[in-house]
Amino acid sequence: MEFRYVIYKREEFYEKNGLVPGIGKIFRELMQSGIVILECRNETILDKLREAKAMPEDTLLFAATDMTINEVKYLPIANIGYANPNYPKESLFSADILIEGFAEVDYWFLERIYQRKHGFPWRVIDTERCYLREMTEEDLPELFDMYAGKGMTDYMEPLYAWEEELEYTRAYIANMYRFFGYGMWLVKDRYEDKLIGRAGLNHLEFQGEVVLEMGYAIAVPFQKKGYATEVCEAIIDYAKGADLGYEMLYCFVWKGNIASVKLLEKLGFVYLKDVVRDEKEMELYGKKL
Repeated sequence: MEFRYVIYKREEFYEKNGLVPGIGKIFRELMQSGIVILECRNETILDKLREAKAMPEDTLLFAATDMTINEVKYLPIANIGYANPNYPKESLFSADILIEGFAEVDYWFLERIYQRKHGFPWRVIDTERCYLREMTEEDLPELFDMYAGKGMTDYMEPLYAWEEELEYTRAYIANMYRFFGYGMWLVKDRYEDKLIGRAGLNHLEFQGEVVLEMGYAIAVPFQKKGYATEVCEAIIDYAKGADLGYEMLYCFVWKGNIASVKLLEKLGFVYLKDVVRDEKEMELYGKKL
């Protein structure tokens, strides 16, 4: 699902020389993509939507005042608060996200804000054969089937019981995806949309330090076909490019998991030391980002 309209109030985004810096370029790019830009002058947001016959759930609001954001408080409209220096007393506390400028705002950024508002999972990484996206509650049946594969949990923790896993998934979506923007993702086939595995990034506290960890698991029917290498290389590139604030990427490998050790060595990870994590003996590998 994608937004079809962008709406804003003229007085909040115009200065003496025209639109605030950067936003005009974004509007042009959006219009080239078929997005309709709605400008309010004297009317309310809702009146303008009615006039344009635009549905609130298809709309993205730019706002620089609390009053404007409060107009859509009870409407399903994704909104972005802009900290306009001309309105220094506005808190914009109720905005879905707060920005200080438009230099790094593009269609991709806006689409993600819209998707987050309406609970749609982000598609994060594309590789030659796969794509990685956030998990939803609806993915659980397929995930349970994957974990039931013979030998699948020999070197990793199994899922919780259904209800506990459901609650864990809900909390993970709310607290990991929504707050940090990354996490463990589903690996899906780009062409047939089959579940291939699960992989991504987590941060965790280990021995008094918060570290960034890469995790991966490929479903039994897709093992030994190069998927783990393909997916992990893409995740490493993502971690490097996303500037997450970490200098090292770590992997914890259960003792005896020879296949994972070979994969990590192929990816340029080096063995650091034996550790105990969650009462299990593991080998710690690391790679500089």
